[in-house]
Amino acid sequence: MNETLRQVDEASPLLSASPGFIELPAVLPAVRRYRLGGSNADDILDSQYSFPSDAERIAFLLLVRLHYNESQYNALNDSLDIWENWQHARAASTIAEDTGRRASEILNQFLLNHSSSSAIQTVFWTAFPLEGTGHATTRAVIDMLTVDHTPPELLTHPVVDAVVMKFWKHGMAARSVQDHGFDVTGHFDALSTPRVLHCIDVLGRLFFMGSLIHYLLYPPHFHITLGQNEQGTREMILTFMSAASLARRWSIHTLPAMLVFPAFVMTLPSVPLPGNVSFSALHTALLLQLILLHLPKSPSLPAIVKPESAIPLSTLLSHGATRIVIPVALFFFPVLLLATFLVSASLVDVPLSVLTNSLEVSPMDSRLSFFILFVTVIMLLLGGLGVTLVMFPTLASSAISTSRWDRYSREIGLHARRSFVEALVQYEPYYFPVPFNLLQLIVRVPCMVFSGLGHPVTPYIQSMERVLWRFSVGLIGAVISGFWGIV
Repeated sequence: MNETLRQVDEASPLLSASPGFIELPAVLPAVRRYRLGGSNADDILDSQYSFPSDAERIAFLLLVRLHYNESQYNALNDSLDIWENWQHARAASTIAEDTGRRASEILNQFLLNHSSSSAIQTVFWTAFPLEGTGHATTRAVIDMLTVDHTPPELLTHPVVDAVVMKFWKHGMAARSVQDHGFDVTGHFDALSTPRVLHCIDVLGRLFFMGSLIHYLLYPPHFHITLGQNEQGTREMILTFMSAASLARRWSIHTLPAMLVFPAFVMTLPSVPLPGNVSFSALHTALLLQLILLHLPKSPSLPAIVKPESAIPLSTLLSHGATRIVIPVALFFFPVLLLATFLVSASLVDVPLSVLTNSLEVSPMDSRLSFFILFVTVIMLLLGGLGVTLVMFPTLASSAISTSRWDRYSREIGLHARRSFVEALVQYEPYYFPVPFNLLQLIVRVPCMVFSGLGHPVTPYIQSMERVLWRFSVGLIGAVISGFWGIV
């Protein structure tokens, strides 16, 4: 399971260090107590822990319940006994239903007693340590909305939709400006909201794709007098940006860079030329980049426009491709390949030497038979796609919900919401999109060296990373936010 973990840094929301400051409890020890508490688990947690406010208490209760629900699914298939696995599956299903119902009830009760947007924000963004005091890894309720087994009752709650959309447009940094008064640096940082950072990331990939298209349309000419081509500005840009993409945590969006970077590096001091395998790899990278920019997983184009409309559509199309088109095509691929070969071999006027030494061509009966076979396979393939498309979720279920996320079915809406929350969590404050993440390495590499030598990372080094961010990503973010009218 891919989990989204938060590291404590300057971007993490911190409680005020007042005389009445109460240390936030750890999540995993509470999950273990909750597992032993039975039906009175909520009362046990309330009696054992104290919180600065009711919002932190609700956040902790939700976080413990969601972690407990996820732990049940993680325990599935751990045993080789069939009956035990069946029992675990039943228990996990029951706990998931109870967690969704109780989480919705807890949140609704909290909303009845609290009308402050700040309190609602605290519920979703307060980060608790996973283990005891001093543990650097923390987690908030918003992080748990990205996991696969998040209860649908919580993920589809109208308040959750409103909170996620608000912070996608305005960002977490805006609260710091409002709570602590006007500050020039804080206001400047608040301009780079998750939506703006995502836009910068997409613009960088569009620039990469445009440079790649220009290279494929107008590749450098091979001169016999020189014998080889040198890397120009365009080629250096493609190499640099693909290296920056590889320097980030690998995902499906790293695939184009995995093709472009070795294509240029392995042909040094020359460049990929038409007719070479490296040049064909660049064509494949361009095709992948075009597809990836339309997927629901960020960075992608659907999240730039109206996410509540574009991401569900992208999710519907991607699910249709992965669950209908590709499986049906693979099912018919062997017989389609055989039928194609037979009809091609029967229609040629020159016999294939690999099949026979005779000079005779195939008779007309065989040609007609193999052609009918080929047409039949094509019709079966199209019919299979049609049947599965009819059984795929359609707009018929959109009447059940008034939310735009569920316009293509509730299942599609759940996947689309989860993809959107993942993008919100990914583009946290002081995020370095590609290729600016290479600037981040200027600070991160010395930090790793000092940590390896036993010296702790000083606040001075961490502040240097913020300075680099403000003079690179922050400036671009301020311009884009001005375009969106957020200034």
